[in-house]
Amino acid sequence: MFTYLCSRLSERARMQEEHAESLASIREQARRLLKDQATPEHLKSLLDTPASFDRHLWGHAVDQGWPSVAVIEQSGGLGLGWSGLGVLCEETGRLTASLPLIGNAVAAHALQFAKGDWSTLIEALANGGKIACLALADPEDSGLATSPSLLASNGILQGEKALAAFASVADIALVQAQGEQGNALYLVDLAHPGVTRHTFNTLDNARAAAVLQFKQVPATRLGGLDLILDIASLAALACTSEQIGGAQASLDLACEYARERRAFGQQIGSFQGIKHKLAEAYCLLEIAKGCTNDALNAWENSLVESRQLSAAARIAATKAYDYIAQEGLHIHGGMGMTWEAMPHHHYRRSRTLALELGSIHYWRECLLNEIGLETANHG
Repeated sequence: MFTYLCSRLSERARMQEEHAESLASIREQARRLLKDQATPEHLKSLLDTPASFDRHLWGHAVDQGWPSVAVIEQSGGLGLGWSGLGVLCEETGRLTASLPLIGNAVAAHALQFAKGDWSTLIEALANGGKIACLALADPEDSGLATSPSLLASNGILQGEKALAAFASVADIALVQAQGEQGNALYLVDLAHPGVTRHTFNTLDNARAAAVLQFKQVPATRLGGLDLILDIASLAALACTSEQIGGAQASLDLACEYARERRAFGQQIGSFQGIKHKLAEAYCLLEIAKGCTNDALNAWENSLVESRQLSAAARIAATKAYDYIAQEGLHIHGGMGMTWEAMPHHHYRRSRTLALELGSIHYWRECLLNEIGLETANHG
């Protein structure tokens, strides 16, 4: 028995080592590609036009197999799990690049548990032939509604969903709607003539965002409330990696500037006020990293507390990126707001990601509900 246990532990350690090596390889590959393709000048050009989408970078990502990273091997993916997706999201977040990796990954995950044969669509999502978006929130809501305004009657959708990332370019959408069996997750083909996409000038135009309006549009029910909550939690967890990447890059910029900029004959980084800001930023970032690692471990080991750990990670990452992006602007002073500098990119992205999949207040409510408290207002 002892020999058997040692053998199992050795095998597990070997698999973990191979997994870590694969993630390191993907990170290095992603960093090289993004450095070449997501230049500051290119990223700035995307901010000029509402609902911009970087098709050139997406093409390179597809060629590298990025959309397949989190998809299981049986469905044509690389099978590197949510940690693999997290590595790519972190690297795109560092440069404020925008790719629909999260939507494709969670859509493929949802289809794996749905009734029917979805193998062709999953393969298309994995190879980048299709783009998926998540349109879960209702207009003017800060998260998932308990009673969605979008109605599904006999498989026909009527209503609209709030501004969603990549909805202007997506081929399919996962939407939350109120059907005959209650709150449910539906798959919609956005090529249907009853679908209208409304785009707007936003703080971060590089997210290809749009409001989706449905008029008598057929949809397929994939699952109920549990699937919705799982999908929302997984998407939020992947987004925390993007936020962490952005927060780390923003902190690096602030530290570098604090070492270079001189005032009153000395580096501004030697001033107590700057030191305190950077120390607080570092602490918030490390907390976010720890929460995200715990949540990734929970999902990849199918632990019951996966959702609550995802909510905690989302809260921590949102706080970290918001604080670091804002204080990074303050440390840079007036030049941080100039078009040529990068800090304003991170401020735009931090505010956009903070609301894209539900506000921090919504995820606080989710966390309290998951641990057995009905509402934050009771605190």
